[in-house]
Amino acid sequence: MDVADVSHLGGLLSCSVHPQEQRWGAPAVFMPSKRKRSDVSSMNGGGEGENRGAAASLPTQTPARKHNGFVMIDGHRGVYYSESWKPNGSTLYLPVRGSVLANMDKYDQISFEQGCFCIGDEAGRFQQKAQGQAINCWRYSEQDRKLFVALSYFFTNCQVFQEVLNSLECL
Repeated sequence: MDVADVSHLGGLLSCSVHPQEQRWGAPAVFMPSKRKRSDVSSMNGGGEGENRGAAASLPTQTPARKHNGFVMIDGHRGVYYSESWKPNGSTLYLPVRGSVLANMDKYDQISFEQGCFCIGDEAGRFQQKAQGQAINCWRYSEQDRKLFVALSYFFTNCQVFQEVLNSLECL
């Protein structure tokens, strides 16, 4: 996975997220190519007989907008989660208690889906099927050499889902 690509994973729209690459529509920021060790002294203005103006000739880049990677998820407004996602639609989502700060930087890919999902109570018992949208947070397993859904959030409240999407666009 190179630059933040938009692809389909089993029919789900997804967006790869990596540090120093394009994030949710923000401009990409790339580091300059590596320099040889011998070039370091000229970059610092040191070294005998070397060009002390070499650092001034490098193109300047605008600094990337600083972000913390956290998204606020308000569990009091119809939000559920699952840490055992299943691709066949039988995932049981449990209610999110309170407000959660989700660290989206630790995930390699984010995907979205909508449809009917199973929701349960706080004890983990099935209650009903509900219509809504889900955000799946994917991580890469070095051992299995594949992506897996580490955490999934399900939203029955469309307004809360839109608030989270807006927060993701700011990352």
